[in-house]
Amino acid sequence: MKYWVTCQNALLTTLAYRGNLLLHLLTTAINVLVAIFMWLAVYNFSGRSNIAGIQPNQMVIYLIVVNILALIFSAEPIFKFSSLVRSGNLSVVLIRPINYFIQSFWDYFGRAIPYLIVYGLTTGLVSPVFHRGLRYGLSSLLLMLITYGMFFLLITAISLCSFWLVQVWPLRPVLSALFLLLGGQAFPLQVLPSAVSWLIYNPFSLAGNQLTLLLLGKLSLYQIAIATGWAIIWTVVALAILKLTWQRGIHSYEGVGS
Repeated sequence: MKYWVTCQNALLTTLAYRGNLLLHLLTTAINVLVAIFMWLAVYNFSGRSNIAGIQPNQMVIYLIVVNILALIFSAEPIFKFSSLVRSGNLSVVLIRPINYFIQSFWDYFGRAIPYLIVYGLTTGLVSPVFHRGLRYGLSSLLLMLITYGMFFLLITAISLCSFWLVQVWPLRPVLSALFLLLGGQAFPLQVLPSAVSWLIYNPFSLAGNQLTLLLLGKLSLYQIAIATGWAIIWTVVALAILKLTWQRGIHSYEGVGS
């Protein structure tokens, strides 16, 4: 129950700052429109009816969905944890009868709920995912859940660098660029040469490119299974890094604000 309250508070905080939320959505919408116009121009001047198996109308949906996913899979936990370390307030969190990582997950989930609702409605109303049989639908749902947990653990593991870095704000543009290029936010990774096709299974691609193709019905059951397997591998890697880095970080933590 105490963690559910954290989720509720995170959601209410997101909705309370409506100006910030609307501005964020407006900025995203402008970026999406620019990307849509660019890709429609590519289709028009190339004379092709599909690129990497994606038709123009599907590309429009792809760009909208992948940018929504970029809002869901944010890097905000990194900067929240950095603030706790720099202010010394992490000491207060550590003595509370809660698990910081579980609380952080529910906070992460609560802030993403508005975007998750949009993605869920799009999947249910537009996507063929749940019209291909029970097995396909359950496999797709499992991939979504594991990917969400994987990405949270990955971002949390990265956040532990705050124990040694005075400022982590330079990571924001780096992570944004990684999601833009490796996550498929700028273009589907399927357009890349076959020599680098392995990039579609990096963590950012699983959270962006693959989940978007899943919504479009472009993934087979075999591809879903492969993506799920990679998501599990990245989850294990993130957990291992988290465990090792947390122990070393706590030993170096001085418990005073900067």
